[in-house]
Amino acid sequence: MAVEPHSLPLSQPSSDMVNLAAAAACGAASSVPHNDVVGLSRPSDTASGISAVGERQQQVKQSIVTLERNGYRLRSIDFPHKSIYFGFDGSVCASDEATPHIQPSEPVEPAAEQPAIVHAIVGTFALDSFGYVLVVTDSRCQGTIAGSQVYEITSVSALPLSSGRAKAAFASMLTDIQKANSGKRSSTPQGSDEGSNTNNLESASATLQSVPKTGSGTKPASTASLGWISPQFTKFFGRGRTRSASSILAATSSIVGQSSAKPAEERLESLGEMNHAEDELAKTSSSIRRMEDRVLDEISRLFGDTGMLFSYTYDLTRSLQGKSDQALAFTGAPTALVADVDYWFNHSLQQSLVTCGDVGWAVPIVQGSIQMATCEVSGGTSFQVCVLSRRNRQRIGMRYERRGANEQGHVANFVETEQILTVAISGQQAHYASFVQTRGSMPFFWKQPPNGLHPAPVVLKGDDENTAVCTAHLQREIGRWGRQVLINLVEHKGREAGLGAKYATFVGECVAKELVDASMIRYIPWDFHHETRGMHYERLELLLEQLKRETLDMCYHWRVGEQVLTRQSGVFRVNCMDCLDRTNVVQSTIARSVLNEQLVRLGVHIAPERGLAAYQGLEVMVNYLWANNGDYISRQYAGTMAMKGDFTRTGKRNFSGLMNDASYSLARLWISTFRDYFSQSVLDFALGNQKASDVFRTIVDLRSREPDYTRQLSRAREAAIKTSTAIVVHDGECVLLACIVHTPMSLNTLKVRETADAVMVLTDRAVYICSYDYQLEKVLRFQRIELESVSIVQHGAYVTDILAPHSLDQARNYGFLLYFATAAAQPDPKVVVLPEKSVEGVAASIQTEDLPPKVGKNTLTQTTVDQKELSEGRSALPDSASAVAVPMSDFLACKLASEAQVVLQSVVASSSARALVSLERLVALENQLPELLAECLCSAILSAKLRTGPVDASQFIVESPIISAAAAKEGASLVDKMSNRLHKVLWI
Repeated sequence: MAVEPHSLPLSQPSSDMVNLAAAAACGAASSVPHNDVVGLSRPSDTASGISAVGERQQQVKQSIVTLERNGYRLRSIDFPHKSIYFGFDGSVCASDEATPHIQPSEPVEPAAEQPAIVHAIVGTFALDSFGYVLVVTDSRCQGTIAGSQVYEITSVSALPLSSGRAKAAFASMLTDIQKANSGKRSSTPQGSDEGSNTNNLESASATLQSVPKTGSGTKPASTASLGWISPQFTKFFGRGRTRSASSILAATSSIVGQSSAKPAEERLESLGEMNHAEDELAKTSSSIRRMEDRVLDEISRLFGDTGMLFSYTYDLTRSLQGKSDQALAFTGAPTALVADVDYWFNHSLQQSLVTCGDVGWAVPIVQGSIQMATCEVSGGTSFQVCVLSRRNRQRIGMRYERRGANEQGHVANFVETEQILTVAISGQQAHYASFVQTRGSMPFFWKQPPNGLHPAPVVLKGDDENTAVCTAHLQREIGRWGRQVLINLVEHKGREAGLGAKYATFVGECVAKELVDASMIRYIPWDFHHETRGMHYERLELLLEQLKRETLDMCYHWRVGEQVLTRQSGVFRVNCMDCLDRTNVVQSTIARSVLNEQLVRLGVHIAPERGLAAYQGLEVMVNYLWANNGDYISRQYAGTMAMKGDFTRTGKRNFSGLMNDASYSLARLWISTFRDYFSQSVLDFALGNQKASDVFRTIVDLRSREPDYTRQLSRAREAAIKTSTAIVVHDGECVLLACIVHTPMSLNTLKVRETADAVMVLTDRAVYICSYDYQLEKVLRFQRIELESVSIVQHGAYVTDILAPHSLDQARNYGFLLYFATAAAQPDPKVVVLPEKSVEGVAASIQTEDLPPKVGKNTLTQTTVDQKELSEGRSALPDSASAVAVPMSDFLACKLASEAQVVLQSVVASSSARALVSLERLVALENQLPELLAECLCSAILSAKLRTGPVDASQFIVESPIISAAAAKEGASLVDKMSNRLHKVLWI
């Protein structure tokens, strides 16, 4: 465990330094809010605009929460007239007057001995069952910057917006708060300031009511348990339709024409009437609750144990120079009005607080690290050194789950580290000197699959696309800081060499094509492992010498009061593979050099030629600040302490440090294999990049997805439909509907082990089912079924997987069977080769690992219908349809895609010259459940069938389960059942 800086003995090597003593830890405790925010409109980024808002709103600090009959009420301690109400119905209302907008009801029970103190509101979010309010229940002060205290969150609680579970959850939270306060009082010496917050809260509770700690509370999640080994899952289940079936059918009346004789509402009422339906729902609900608990545990760990920082009065999202440039030196106004969205971690979760009418309840949270220590010098002078890191939220994630850049040029593990020197001279204003460095993954598309200790990195996409995103990243950082000195520490030989060479190529292309200003870029390749081989870390001085000119030209931000004396014009952007261990060593070396110069310029250091080493205690203190900073960032990205920490702390490399690094490597391998993909999915959910349903699918995929996975998949599917339609549809036919289905592509086959994407195209004469390859961008094969030969269309539940609860949701697992006369289908076994680029040219932009599986003989498990049943006219039809006469026929099964569905239809645009036919998307259908889309398809098929001759609608469309949830479980093999049980034990 890293030693805290303030516990280090600072020796006095000479009489020049009279007294070096580390500052005592700050005593007050506080906390932070969390929730998803899409955007925050503020009146102005100028001081006048902020002042105007500050007159009406103040930053809310700690508050007391009470449980009322219909929700939770939080009342500010500093401003008793301010309160905010979270109703069980999802409503959020802030009040800032003597008579609240929502009159408070009586608490559900008498007041407890101690109030329920909430340090801040993290935000609100919703899982499958109901929503939650996430609040900070404990935090510790890490120190002060410019007179403002900075806190790190140590405990959070999720309060369910449910009358049935609210009382138990509230009682559990109150018990935890009382235990934490009791522990603080027993460990705080008399006369210390550390208990000041508790005392203030106790006095404020005289006029506020709370819920007692008695009750059968649920056991809170423990961050120290071994639960992190197993991913934690939940599920999107039982969501209602966003529109009625009748409105959907009405919206598509132009293409379906005459509807079925059976009303849609009547058909919908019969959905779900299957054997053992109630028993299956009860079992599924139990699994959902367990999975939601796992998600809540992960969210609690994320916000309570990963270095979440906040301050009520100091904007942690911006550097000192950034505040100065934006004229943000303000006091009193809510920090949410000026926070930088790129570093506001809970920006998404706090949407409800920002829009509730009082933005003062929102407190921006930053994930990162803050390390500080104070030293005293003779003559009444003292100075404080602070190392503050803030992680960029735009592509935040875990080590192997997030590498490289996204389409907007945001890179993984991008961290802005600011070293702040504060010098207090007796009788003068304080001097502030700030120096910023950045780190981040190499800015182009690449990945590194977590296979073994040293997996090989892979460059994705073409050079033009990579140059474009590299340009976007460099332009953004140049606009923010000016000249970029790119220090690339990857190896020049071995597995890292190719990636480093690509980085140099793309930067060179940006400069050669004048995409960025050549004067604003300097690229420095420096093979860290080669230069320091044999533990010769003293060779880092060679790199410092190489950067000497850049350091002097770059300078640093220095101000006294509001007067800016110097500015930092440029930044060192350092990277290795992970941007952790090697990067932290180099950044700490540069920072020590800059600190030495700053102390000289400010008149504190009188032996500049000897550097920080002239004062042993000071050098040790600064080393520990940077070592602890590296540990925090490493834990957030890789799950372990930083490697090479022995050198950062002591300036020496030893055998013990090498052994620690080996153990960290093994731990990182374990974490990346068994935890990171689920942690990444929950992280994306907390950041607003994914929906709850995406988190639940992690249990099936056992891997996370990129935030824009759904958008890219939707674009690729649209291109697949357009390409398939252009190739297979006969001339003169009009496309009524086209969508994505999953099918075994084999006749008389129902069960599919791994469903593959296929394109279904319905025209006015036939139905086409096309097997499409996304990587090759071509149609592999297709089936054409004449509508004249279709005898029955059966639609119903189509459950092909029993692994996860959402796989048993029959409304989301829906499909249809097309029965047609034998030999009516026209298969085309030839491989259709397309041009190098598809119609839209977007399929190639999707990573191979994210695409649906390709159709192949090894992916299908065929269950052929008994020919005797076919001859008797029963086939797969239920008993209710057994009276229907079915001639000797074949059938083709199709299951509708439940995620990123794309639906297109032909649109004719008339012009003076000719009529243009194009395919356009039907968004109204794409956002509905598969069962509603199936009904529309059946109606469209019936409408087209009627054009070929008379049809008995009541006999043509049959609603009956294809494979029900119960049948899927009964038909599962012994291996499937054992695998399912093992999966639940390990992951649920």
